[in-house]
Amino acid sequence: MKSIPFVVLAALGCASAAQAEISSTVALTSEYQTRGIGYSGNKPALSLSLNWLGDSGAFVGAWASSTDSFKSGDPYDDGAKIELDYCAGYNGQLENGLRYGVIGYYYTFPSTNYNINYAEVGFSLGYGNFNSYFYYTPDLISTSRASRYVAADYTFNLPLDVDLTFMAGHAFGDYYRRRDETGGHEYTTWEIALKRSFGPIDTKLSWVDTDLSGRFFNDGEYLRNDGRLIFAVSHTF
Repeated sequence: MKSIPFVVLAALGCASAAQAEISSTVALTSEYQTRGIGYSGNKPALSLSLNWLGDSGAFVGAWASSTDSFKSGDPYDDGAKIELDYCAGYNGQLENGLRYGVIGYYYTFPSTNYNINYAEVGFSLGYGNFNSYFYYTPDLISTSRASRYVAADYTFNLPLDVDLTFMAGHAFGDYYRRRDETGGHEYTTWEIALKRSFGPIDTKLSWVDTDLSGRFFNDGEYLRNDGRLIFAVSHTF
């Protein structure tokens, strides 16, 4: 598994010879969140990506972001301040317009107190403005517990070049069933997002929430999962 980053970087290094497209995106967001959970200590996060897309639909990429999931001194603090992810996959489309894709991720957290790196595979299907996704890992954050995540979204193209996207997802699996061991709980998340580009700058304003409640509900500074607004700006070049 440790060879995955080197394979991805090697492919990126050969991109100029492949006559394909290279892009990079820098983004600043008011909070780094994924699947409804906040991972930047309720503080802004800066991210940078580098992607290579081949003419056939194959792609590889790398993405890095600042992260902060635990208060300093917390007994669960893993010490992660940077997340560095690698991905590779393929996207295609049938003549009838049906889109499909497969992607593999390797999530890494350099300079942590202990190993929490893990791999995940994802599949997608889409048609028109609708997309659906399925992700699976047998080893979420190196716990040897499996996680599954299903999601779908639909985008409405509004006047003034505004896109309105509704997304819903559900996280489940062995990791979330072993609540006393992992601290996790099966949950549903949703997001309503407005997107608009202003020249080279892309903006996104989202309302993100989950159905977690009781002792699993968290509206504090770290790993929050309550309803909140998140704003992001990015530029791709």
